[in-house]
Amino acid sequence: MYELHSLVDGFPGKSSSHGAFGWSSLWLLHQGDRRVLIDAGPPAYIPLIHEGLAELGLDTGDITDVVVTHLHWDHVGNFTMYPNATTWVGEEELAWASTQPAGTKFIPDLHIQELLRRRDGVERMRDGQEILPGITAIASPGHTPGHLAFHVDAAERSHVFAGDAVKNVFELNTLVVDSTMDADASRASVDRLRSLLRDTSGVLVPGHDVALALDGTDAVRLAEQSSRIGFFADGVRGEVDRSIR
Repeated sequence: MYELHSLVDGFPGKSSSHGAFGWSSLWLLHQGDRRVLIDAGPPAYIPLIHEGLAELGLDTGDITDVVVTHLHWDHVGNFTMYPNATTWVGEEELAWASTQPAGTKFIPDLHIQELLRRRDGVERMRDGQEILPGITAIASPGHTPGHLAFHVDAAERSHVFAGDAVKNVFELNTLVVDSTMDADASRASVDRLRSLLRDTSGVLVPGHDVALALDGTDAVRLAEQSSRIGFFADGVRGEVDRSIR
């Protein structure tokens, strides 16, 4: 069973004036010689990834697998920085993304072309497939057509890595999903993942929030949610801290 480490906690925020923040969740799964990242994070995470791995006595060369929930820039952006890793990408998701014209919202064109170009180090996966020991793919369409979540056998409680099928605690509680290509499909995906949590008494890691669990019928955060934003205004440096439960 896997030991789990949050390298960067996701945050449920976005900017209407400067596009999405892209503060996605990034977790490391460790079992024996296998070290697995769930998603690759956005480019801004590069220093945070190096720092987080170093705290665990690791570097990017120690990562054996990168498992991608979907092909938006903040989830696939850094897959090339792991020289020894196999990148796992949904077969349906890649087929869809490869047909989108350059400049399609949230789709990183060059990353998609690189995934298609590589003959080695990229594996395609499908719903229901145990892609690695103890890690099973779960179809969770809506946010994107081929989105996948993952059920992971963890040392203490099983975990569901939902990606942006469930971005935050609000979506898990209400089944109302922001930023989706198919609202009905998203609602069905959230319901499916809630049912899995109920059946397993597990933990859900959303795409843009801290880990969640069900307390009766209510989803609750298992850790404090916090962020810090720095800015400059009128020649003065400012900083905003935000913590929520």
